[in-house]
Amino acid sequence: MKDEKVVFLSNEILIGDIPAYAGGLGILSGGLLSAARDMGFPMIGITFVYNKGYVRHEIKNGRILFLPDEYNPADFFRKIEKKFFIKLKNIRIWFVAWEYKLSEDVAVFFIDTNIKENPPHLRKLTERVYIEENEEERILKRLLLSLGALTLVEGLGINVKKFHINESHCGFLAIELLKRLKSPEAVRKKLVFTTHTPLPHGHEKFSYAIIERYYELPREVKLLSPGILDMTRVVSVLAGYKNAVSWKHWKLLKSQKSFIGDYITNGVHTKWVEDPFREVYDKYLRGWFSSPEKFSYALSIPIREIEIAREKCKRKFIELMEHECVFNKKFSEESFTISLRRRITGYKRNDILFKDVEKIEQFAKKYKVQVIIGGVCHPNDIEGRKILQNLVDMLSVLHHTKLALLLRNGKKYERACISSCDLFIHAPLPPFEACGTSWMRAALNAVPTLATRDGGVVECIISGYNGWLFGKNRINPKEPYHDLDEFYVTLEKILELYRREKENYLKISLNALRSIASFFNTHRVLREYIAKAYQ
Repeated sequence: MKDEKVVFLSNEILIGDIPAYAGGLGILSGGLLSAARDMGFPMIGITFVYNKGYVRHEIKNGRILFLPDEYNPADFFRKIEKKFFIKLKNIRIWFVAWEYKLSEDVAVFFIDTNIKENPPHLRKLTERVYIEENEEERILKRLLLSLGALTLVEGLGINVKKFHINESHCGFLAIELLKRLKSPEAVRKKLVFTTHTPLPHGHEKFSYAIIERYYELPREVKLLSPGILDMTRVVSVLAGYKNAVSWKHWKLLKSQKSFIGDYITNGVHTKWVEDPFREVYDKYLRGWFSSPEKFSYALSIPIREIEIAREKCKRKFIELMEHECVFNKKFSEESFTISLRRRITGYKRNDILFKDVEKIEQFAKKYKVQVIIGGVCHPNDIEGRKILQNLVDMLSVLHHTKLALLLRNGKKYERACISSCDLFIHAPLPPFEACGTSWMRAALNAVPTLATRDGGVVECIISGYNGWLFGKNRINPKEPYHDLDEFYVTLEKILELYRREKENYLKISLNALRSIASFFNTHRVLREYIAKAYQ
């Protein structure tokens, strides 16, 4: 059919400078759509507008505040002057859509229920990312995203080649397709499914009793998932192509007998390169932005150019921290800078650097270490809240270590945290990281990573060549900080290398750019989806 498009459905899509995303899924989704624009591939994204964002934190008298991160959609998007609705058993949910056009063939649509036709409890459905007051609100959001996407593409006359749904949050689209097309085989021809985590929050389950207050389920679905509606199970059966997001993620799901499919390892878009490095790449790697395979030639960049670009990024961060960070001491351009920018939650171990305060203080005194911790925490995440509180407490505990906390989302904050450091820390507890993309964004800015053997890093990082690894490659979890001694030993070796053989350290930085950025990018990811899933 002429002008067919892939419809990419995700609970979060980061586009431009909006704060309406929670973490890696939003970053990946936005990156794939940007790659589609660069490659001229017809694709649209659909998500919620989330005009109150996810979370931002303020520290008042030592107390951590969990605040909405608001923005005005009209400042970023074009409002479509047409109203849509989905009809459930006992309610009708009205919505409008905002459009962000990346090119003639690529756009993102943001569903918005904050209109006068809806009562208050429905108007706020599209306000916050992953933040709901109760189970019924969560179910309504999941129904709205799936059925709303179908309503939207029909109302706008979009010819759909494939629906690509990400996580089980969008699973009702598969069920609705089954109701309309009448056969699983017909659905499989239209449906691609990607799972992005081995953790329960990405594999939603619902009580049939609650679901059927709002939505009639076909008999086939209940046979597929008896007793409770297991969305991942149902969508896995109905998808013609399904994938995990790294080799290790795929192996873990297979070992649990919960998933049989393919894997396409994630990547990041070149837009995550900070300006000083853009200038360097423009000089030595022309065309890198839309052809990231050109990073294969990164060794042609003089090492001193990388050093100068890093110094400029550090200066930019120091300017930013005055207004956006809480910190214990002013940073300097000369200090060795470590960064850990992740969503703040238990398995990501955002506070691993400070588990032995004496050790990090010794390092800071000897090697002049300063640390940037970036990210935000879901208000209902108990483990995450403990980590966040520990990080805030460190501000008053540390004497030699300079610490800055940048506790909000947004493209400029993500780029600032990653590009201004000499070393990135990626320390999830194995085997809970499906892939991770922060270390890829670090490599795009010629930053090497110290990482656990989890997620996508096991496919590319070689210790001492393009980064460093610590811990075991496990698929069975151990206690949270069992590998702490090895972490500190490896970190000290890195600090020694930087201090005594800086040129060799910078060669490792260039190797990270060369070997990681040239492959772990969304241009390669999209090409794989086109070849394996969209044809």
